[in-house]
Amino acid sequence: MDPRRWDRIKTLYDEARARPATDRVAFLAGACLDDLELQREVQTLLDQPISTDDLVHLVGGPSAVLVSRAVGEPHIPLTGRRIGTFEVKGLLGRGGMGEVYRAHDTKLGRDVAFKVLPRAFTTDAGRLANLEREARVVASLSNPHIASIHGLEESDGIRGLVLELVEGDTLAQRLAQTSASSRPGLRRPDVLNYAHQIADALEAAHERGVTHRDLKPANIKITSDGLVKLLDFGIAKVVSGDVAIDLTQAHTATASGTGTGLIIGTAGYMSPEQARGKTVDKRTDIWAFGCVVYEMLSGKMAFEGDTVSDTIAAILDRDPDWSTLSSDTPRALRRLLQRCLEKDPKQRLRDIGDARIEIEALIRTPEAEFDPAAATAHMGALRRRTKLVATAAALLAVSSAALIWYAVTRQTTAGGDTRVSRFTFDFPKDAWTTPTLNSIIALSADGKQLALTPWPDGPVVVRRLDTLDYQPIEATKSPQWRQGPQFSPNGSAISYIDGNGIVANTRPFLKAPLSGGPVVKLADYDNFHNGDWSQDGWIYWTGSYPGGIVRVRESGGPVEPVTELDIKGGERSHRFAHLLPGDDALIYTVAFAGITSYDDARIDLWDLKTRQRKTLITGASSGVYSPSGHIVYARSGKLFAVPFDLNRREITGAAMPVVDNVMMSQNTGAANFALSRRGDLAYIPGGVEGGNRTVVWVDRAGKTETVPLKPASYLYPRLAPDGHSMAVEIEGPNHDFYFYDFARTVLSKVSTDGMSHNPVWSPDGKRLAFRSWISGGMTMWLMNADRSGTPTRLDPKSTRQSPVSFSPDGQFLAFDQKDPQTNDDAWILPLSGGDARPISRSKFGEGSAKFSPDGRWVAYSSTESGKPEIYVQPFPGLGPKVQISNAGGADPMWRRMGGELYYRQDNKMMTVSVDTSGPMLRASAPKMLFAGDYYEGTGASCEMGGPSAANYDVTPDGQRFLMVKDNTGFVGGNRAVVVVNWAEELKAKERARAQAAAK
Repeated sequence: MDPRRWDRIKTLYDEARARPATDRVAFLAGACLDDLELQREVQTLLDQPISTDDLVHLVGGPSAVLVSRAVGEPHIPLTGRRIGTFEVKGLLGRGGMGEVYRAHDTKLGRDVAFKVLPRAFTTDAGRLANLEREARVVASLSNPHIASIHGLEESDGIRGLVLELVEGDTLAQRLAQTSASSRPGLRRPDVLNYAHQIADALEAAHERGVTHRDLKPANIKITSDGLVKLLDFGIAKVVSGDVAIDLTQAHTATASGTGTGLIIGTAGYMSPEQARGKTVDKRTDIWAFGCVVYEMLSGKMAFEGDTVSDTIAAILDRDPDWSTLSSDTPRALRRLLQRCLEKDPKQRLRDIGDARIEIEALIRTPEAEFDPAAATAHMGALRRRTKLVATAAALLAVSSAALIWYAVTRQTTAGGDTRVSRFTFDFPKDAWTTPTLNSIIALSADGKQLALTPWPDGPVVVRRLDTLDYQPIEATKSPQWRQGPQFSPNGSAISYIDGNGIVANTRPFLKAPLSGGPVVKLADYDNFHNGDWSQDGWIYWTGSYPGGIVRVRESGGPVEPVTELDIKGGERSHRFAHLLPGDDALIYTVAFAGITSYDDARIDLWDLKTRQRKTLITGASSGVYSPSGHIVYARSGKLFAVPFDLNRREITGAAMPVVDNVMMSQNTGAANFALSRRGDLAYIPGGVEGGNRTVVWVDRAGKTETVPLKPASYLYPRLAPDGHSMAVEIEGPNHDFYFYDFARTVLSKVSTDGMSHNPVWSPDGKRLAFRSWISGGMTMWLMNADRSGTPTRLDPKSTRQSPVSFSPDGQFLAFDQKDPQTNDDAWILPLSGGDARPISRSKFGEGSAKFSPDGRWVAYSSTESGKPEIYVQPFPGLGPKVQISNAGGADPMWRRMGGELYYRQDNKMMTVSVDTSGPMLRASAPKMLFAGDYYEGTGASCEMGGPSAANYDVTPDGQRFLMVKDNTGFVGGNRAVVVVNWAEELKAKERARAQAAAK
């Protein structure tokens, strides 16, 4: 470069740097009217971190010389050299802090990315210390969508970052491939998929105080299987406690620090505050996220100019051209982009997690929302083509609605129509249900409204029977598993719970008005079963296990006990309370010692005034009074009706079957049906869960051999260390675990309290850890395997815990614990004394932590990627974890002889060869051993949920697996049947039965 030109560049650069950042563009425009290239070169120095790599890429040509002078180091190729244990294979590219090479780690036998740092940076002790602190923080992010930092390496004066090597295209390359097409940009399903993964990665970084500050398509890699990885957190601002570590100066050629006025980032994706050189926070990443999503949708940058200055001017003064988005872009997605691209950071979307949630909703409901203004022409043509079809459909819909309306308003017509009418309603799209602790269906007292709490994670939906669609309750739209809907007597509000007592981390009992408005928290619960709502404003329900019926005012307040458990008589639970007409007595289901199914439970009556009780029906569950003069109850997936004298409060005849195939659980007693107070019926068909499981041996090829045990609700088979016996739980009205001797074929009961679960053997076979409700809540206990002595409670400071595995030396116990803030967590308890500490504790679900046979590693499952995956990390020291599974994984299990790790992937048993002998764990690619419909995870009434609850065990040599097989098959449903005037049908059946008996 001509030295005179260099001198002019330097003079202009120094003068511009002395000015406020907002004045620099105007100054350069006036000073360089005769040389636009000169303006561009100076502006580049001002706008970008002054590193050889970025400026050569941005400016090119003679500017490479300029940059080389600025940073004071020539380019030295490294291909073929050895840096420590790394053999450099070839140049991959140039990034914000240096050249990036492919290198082979000769120690661990893997390829990595090696980013060589500029010498001007590495010779500055302060910058280097900052980098090391930053690298530690970024390395701790542990998100599957963030490229990992493995460490720092130095050799022969060359220092660099060792990074995860991510194969695949950058998002910039993917976008470039579509630029020449008739419709630039990516397909919307791909946009939503990539945006969801990017948001997930940023959310994980922001939670640790890390802001990327250079998010752009070139820093986003997409692997061949669609996995997104964010690269180059190299200019991140790391916040640790009250100390802010700003590493920007590490990327400049000067030592002038990083004060206000220095612009860091890539021009087209800078936030306005970033472009002005102001202090930035996580909201600058939200802006860049909006730019990236806009570009994926449209194929064009949101802000673009002929020069860097023009681009920055567009960012500061103009909005994106929203007309470049396709007319069928959902309005919700447009709104999200607009919130991300608010120029005022105070008005911008506050948290990237909110963007992730909205994108998840769009993925679940992919139908396009049309913008009427943008799609007028398209819709006009569509209307012409579909006019006849639409007219016919409208007539059919109106006629259907009229028929339903006629049925439900029949009592207002002359004479009061009492004809029986049947309708079938499908659940909302993609929603379904399976038996659990509570019914998920409710009818309003007047029979005109139907409520559902379907899966997966759907809102509470209400459907008037004179309409054609469900309406979600606004306050329940956030993803959550909800249960137990119940209408208020006048049908204006509904109560429900978030989660349930087994799997929930927080347990609120809530009430929401159907017209909108704030949700009222009625109470907290330990283990919930729904009940009934009285005319005078009391809500009756079950709040704990073991426990009786309680009540709370519909406005919230103290919880009052109603019924009393007969503990001496062996009663475990009172549940499913239903008021009799007049609201002065209720009927409820009683579970007690000695029964194995709710088919053997009983229905009692409780007088609310005298507090007297009496048994009405044995062998029944979920009783409800019908205005036909019957009590309707469930047994074995059928509804029965038995005549009941309301005045004398007595059963007056024999029961008769009235409805088949009602979905229910024999393990919880919950039957999915509802009666209105007028006598209408709604139910969900779908089969019966419980009592039909067997324990089977499965070899590595999938061949099975049944263990000679009679069918029961088996859970969690655990092989004793000597392999001669197993411990196994049976769930139901009573939860106990048993020993089974394989040679003698003897099953013997171990626990007798009816509230104990999930036995875990100690390595020497002399002790068992288990989970129990015997002191209230879910707590951990330790007992002698020979049943001598008294069980002792472990970790009495906490509840909501379940043991998982002992360390090989028996000194530590891994366990799962639920937390209101961090969901499901994996913990370690020292058994010789001391406080428990977490293995993995985050907002995601972690659990099922298993010690390796040598005790040096812990495998567990985590949902941090959006679905359960298996990870392994060192023990006892915490260190970098290794992801084992690549397509979902839960319930890890080590081969006791070592060498293999197993896990479940849906209905597949997967295996990974592992070597735990070195300082780093080595693992092969996963492969499937066998597939089959074997029981997974939680039972209907047992365990804690989360990525936990392994329902299998494996022999020490890994040749045979002990599995649970449910011979019933899948039980569930996705439609509801409504029978209007069903009480009239019961009366007719009763008359016919009486006439037949009289003949």
